[in-house]
Amino acid sequence: MLGSVRYHIRIEAPAEVVWSIVGDPASIASWFPDFEASSVEGTTRTMTATSGLSFDEELLVVDGILRRVQYSLNLPIMSFHRGTMDVLDLGDGTSVVVYATDADPRIMALVIGSATQRALEEIKVQAEAAAAREDS
Repeated sequence: MLGSVRYHIRIEAPAEVVWSIVGDPASIASWFPDFEASSVEGTTRTMTATSGLSFDEELLVVDGILRRVQYSLNLPIMSFHRGTMDVLDLGDGTSVVVYATDADPRIMALVIGSATQRALEEIKVQAEAAAAREDS
């Protein structure tokens, strides 16, 4: 049985502004905690942690119309992983970002999920600052 966690955050910025941050898979190191670098070649995203450890993820979906990014970690300790981020337009100049993680072993969903919650907080900070710059 898979472990599954889902977090969301409301952001005082339009979905297009939030998507400009989330929708570039190579920029994840700028808002995901504990990573110092990321790069994309084809459908492979390589992540480098602040510890120096590097690993690959497979980008499954990067859809600007749905504003969805979905990826899978390629780690030997996991038999399954899928991360999904959705940016939802609330129609009032604000948005919600939903970040879900499904994993086997189940405990890994909790481990990754705690980092995704911190990632959402950083996306909020960056998106609201970008929206404020656009308004001024």
